[in-house]
Amino acid sequence: MKEILLAVPVLLPIAGGAGMLAMHLGTGGKNDDRRLMLLTAGLVAVNSLVIFWLLRFGTGAGLVLFRLFGNLTVRFELDPMGRVFAGLIAFLWPFATLYSFEYMKHEERKPTFFAYYVMTYGVTSGIALAGNLVTMYLCYEMLTLVTFPLVLFPMTKEAKRASRRYLYYSIGGAAFAFIGLVFVLSFSRTGNTDFIPGGVLNLEAGRAQRNLLLLVYVLAFFGFGVKAALFPLHGWLPKATVAPTPVTALLHAVAVVKSGAFAILRFTYFSYGTEFLRGSWAQEIVMAATLATIVFGSTMAVREIHWKRRLAYSTVSNLSYILFGAAMMSPLGLAAALSHLAVHAFMKICSFFCAGAVMHQTGKTQVYELDGLGKEMPVTFACLTVASLSLMGIPLFGGFISKWNLVQAAFACGSRSDGMMSESAIALPAAAGAGVWLPYVGVAVILYSALMTGIYMLTVLVRAYFPKVAVGDTGGEEGGNCRSQEGRTKFRDPGWMMLTPLLIFAAVILVLGLHSAPLMRLLAEIGGEAG
Repeated sequence: MKEILLAVPVLLPIAGGAGMLAMHLGTGGKNDDRRLMLLTAGLVAVNSLVIFWLLRFGTGAGLVLFRLFGNLTVRFELDPMGRVFAGLIAFLWPFATLYSFEYMKHEERKPTFFAYYVMTYGVTSGIALAGNLVTMYLCYEMLTLVTFPLVLFPMTKEAKRASRRYLYYSIGGAAFAFIGLVFVLSFSRTGNTDFIPGGVLNLEAGRAQRNLLLLVYVLAFFGFGVKAALFPLHGWLPKATVAPTPVTALLHAVAVVKSGAFAILRFTYFSYGTEFLRGSWAQEIVMAATLATIVFGSTMAVREIHWKRRLAYSTVSNLSYILFGAAMMSPLGLAAALSHLAVHAFMKICSFFCAGAVMHQTGKTQVYELDGLGKEMPVTFACLTVASLSLMGIPLFGGFISKWNLVQAAFACGSRSDGMMSESAIALPAAAGAGVWLPYVGVAVILYSALMTGIYMLTVLVRAYFPKVAVGDTGGEEGGNCRSQEGRTKFRDPGWMMLTPLLIFAAVILVLGLHSAPLMRLLAEIGGEAG
């Protein structure tokens, strides 16, 4: 009986969202808006409660929803790694929905927006609960279809261009990922694509076609890496910031980009297996690509003056922290990657929601327009400060823990040692990895990225708390950062629907920084089993 519940978090939001589209809910008045909010909140709340119930009481065996043909099945299962991702989205989605109610209050076409917003929850849950590569790939494709209308939602020329680019990139990436699916099925020792710790490849048969299989792995890595914004396939992500902030935040924190990173972790550790990949030229190529992306993303973020696009480039960089952990192909690497996947979700959704709150209250989108807002919107910028310090990797914040884990894993991978981490980090034996030099380069890259993060995040905070004030309106550099503060419109923090998620996310970031040991022990067990 428990197994049937595995399909609920996937099918309920998809069916509910489709029903919302079919019902043609109106937005002609307060009653229509109230019914829309209640329906959306109900679907999201029930879905999260079902996921939390499954996390608490277990699921028994997996559920085969239906059979495509032969050994190809749509199958759901909640294993330890899926628990991490499922729990993350189940916690974040209700608060993101609450935030969106206030943010979208005066928008038109709200029923369409919330219908696809809810369906995205179901498809993302399908990726978390996928029991095999076929199911994950189908949900991965569906994710493009349900998020495309959300990127297109503003219906401006810029939104249309951004949505087309997102669609083209995603279709191309899915094609490469499909090649990986075909080869995994062809060389599977189990005859199917079920996720098994250590992978399902028949190593004896694979050795005869080793280079071909390694090439396919690289192609699939970049294919799934499209949604994880891997350079040079990142171009869609900064453009997608034209979408409303609730969409942008989920794209950058959970739904799309984390699904891409999660898919790469699944494919590497549960389909191919690290025994086949570790020490190969394929490992070196994908690791080098992740390091190049980290450098590129953090550098571009410093140059960008549009606030949401700056955060988008920050996402490009931080996603490849996760992929760098995946490319180490060791228990330590997997656990470190999962730790940054979880911590970054809270840091980035909090950052984007702070940016959205400022845009909602002031209409300001450029970094140079933020002078003095820290005193006028104290709660918003206090939450942004917590998220910024965490992104920078300052101790006592969650970002420090996940970056520390990645650095520890890189040193262990480079030295091929059996070193152990402290209680506050991840205690796992390391495995041999790529050439000894690349992981050490990774440490240097992480330090460089931390410096760049300090620059592009502190620039915002310094402007907000310590504005440049001049006598008279002189225009100033970059369009007027030295304008007079007299006669200036006063702004304030948004309402409770937007502030509550910000405060909760900031609190979680602090908790993860001060008391991360329970989560890290869980991730250590997952890494030890699969790596």
